[in-house]
Amino acid sequence: MTLRIRDLRLTYGNGHRALTGVDLDLRAGECLALVGESGCGKTSLARAVLGQLPAHTTVTGSIELCGEQILGLPRRAMRRHLGDRIGYVAQDPYAACDPLRTIAHHVTEAWTAKGRRPPDGAVVGRLDALDIRDAGSRLRDRPHQWSGGMLQRVTIAAATAHSPALTIADEPTSALDADLADGVLATLRAASPTLLLISHDLRLVAGHSDRVAVIADGRVVETGPTGQVLEHPDHPCTRGLLAASTAVRLPAASCAPSVEKGPPATEVEKGRPATEEGQRPAARPVLAAANLTRSYGDGSRTVRAVEDVSITIGAGELVGLFGPSGSGKSTLLRLLSGTEAPDSGTRHYTEAELPGPPPGYVMPIFQDPVASLDRRWPLWRTITEPLTRRRRWSRAERVGLARQALAQVRLADLDPTLLPGQLSAGQCQRVAIARALIARPALIVADEPTASLDVTTAAGIVTLLRGVAEQGTALLVVSHDLPLLTALVHRTVRLERGRIVDVMTTGVPS
Repeated sequence: MTLRIRDLRLTYGNGHRALTGVDLDLRAGECLALVGESGCGKTSLARAVLGQLPAHTTVTGSIELCGEQILGLPRRAMRRHLGDRIGYVAQDPYAACDPLRTIAHHVTEAWTAKGRRPPDGAVVGRLDALDIRDAGSRLRDRPHQWSGGMLQRVTIAAATAHSPALTIADEPTSALDADLADGVLATLRAASPTLLLISHDLRLVAGHSDRVAVIADGRVVETGPTGQVLEHPDHPCTRGLLAASTAVRLPAASCAPSVEKGPPATEVEKGRPATEEGQRPAARPVLAAANLTRSYGDGSRTVRAVEDVSITIGAGELVGLFGPSGSGKSTLLRLLSGTEAPDSGTRHYTEAELPGPPPGYVMPIFQDPVASLDRRWPLWRTITEPLTRRRRWSRAERVGLARQALAQVRLADLDPTLLPGQLSAGQCQRVAIARALIARPALIVADEPTASLDVTTAAGIVTLLRGVAEQGTALLVVSHDLPLLTALVHRTVRLERGRIVDVMTTGVPS
C-alpha cells in the first residue's frame, strides 16, 4: 500500500475543522481521484500528507507512506521524502514559483535541492515532453512571461523529476485545454504511476483515474471504482456534482442577481429590450479594438503574443475567447481591459471613444485567484474597494455590501472579516468575481473564471454571469473549456499564436 490514511482529523488555528475522520487507501500503480466542492477539505488533506500545514494546526490520526508513519515527522525529516518519494503539483503555479527566478532554475532545483546535478538535456527534455514549444530557448524567462498553463507544466516537470513513489497533483490541468490536459496527465502518470489526483474536472477523472473518493464537509462520503461511482452514484453529494457537471454545459435562462445597495446603475447596466423574435438587437459597443499587437523580448529574442487583433463587444454581449495554452489569450485580455498598453493598434471605450477605460468601466477577473486578492486585507475591504472611488462609505456599510456581494456568488455564510489565506482557491475566485460585480461595470473580462471551482459552484457562476449580461453588462470570458463557453456565450473567438483564426456564433439565446 503506497498511502494509507486512517481517522485523519485536522483543525486549523482559527477553529475551522477541515477534516473529520478521513480513511483512504492508495495502492501502488493506481490513480485515485479526490473530488468534492470547493472548501470541502481536499487541499487540506494534501497538505497533511505533505507535512505542509500552518502553525497552530491540530492534526491527529495516521498517515503511512509505503508502510512508514509520516504524520508528525519533524520538517527536516519530512523534507527528505519530498521530491524523491513524494512529488507535488500545486494548484496555483504562479504562487509555486519564485517570480525572480528563471524557468530553468525551477526545474533544475528538483535536483539541486537534493545536492545533485540534472542529467544532460533532462530539463529541456522534460519540458519538451509536456508540449512546450521552443523550451530550450525560453529557459531564461521568468514565470510572469509564461501563461498559467505553460507554468503549470513547469511545476509538473519538477515534481516528477525523480519518479516519486507518490505524486499529489492538486488541479494539475485546470489551466490547460482539454486535449493538452489529457496528454499532460498521461505524461504525469507515466512519470509517477501512483497518483493522488485532486480535480474538479469529472471528464478528466473519468478518463484517467482508477478509483474516485468523494469528500464533503471534511469526510469521505463515497469511494469506489471510477465507472461505478460516476455511473451509479450513491451519495447525494456525488449525484449533485454529476448533475452540475452536465448543467454547466447546457444553455439556460437565468434571473439576474443584483446588489441591492450601492451606487445607482448607469445606462449601460439597465439593459435593452429584446426584439419580437427574441434575438438580441444591435447593441452599442462598449469596447472597440483594432489591430492590436503586443510583443515581449529581452533584447536577444522577441515573442509576439498578440498580432493584429481586432474585436468589438456590445453591451450585454457574452464573448468567449479560447485557444491552446500560450496562444495569447491572457495578454489580449490585459490589452482589452486597459491594464497593459499595446505596441500598436487602438482601443476605444464607450461612444465617446475614450482611449482608456474610465474607473470601474472594465473590471477584471484574473486567472490566479489567490494572487489577485491582497492577503493583508479582510474580504470586505477587497470586495468593496472599487466603490471607494465614487463616495465615502462607513465600515459598517462596506461590510454589509460585501455580505450581499458574497451571497451572489454562493458564499452567503462566509465571514467578510476573514483574510484570503483562510479560504480555498475556489472561494478566492468567487470573492474576485464578487469584487468585479459590485462595481457594476460596463465590461467584465474574465480569465478562466471557473478553472478553480468545483462543478456545482461553476454551474452557479455560469448562471450568475448570464444574469449579469441580461442586465446589460458585456462579458469577455477566456476558458479552455469549449463546451462551457458554447453553453455560456453568444459567440466564440479562437486564438492561435496571437491571431484570431475563427469566430463562431453559438446557440445561446440572447
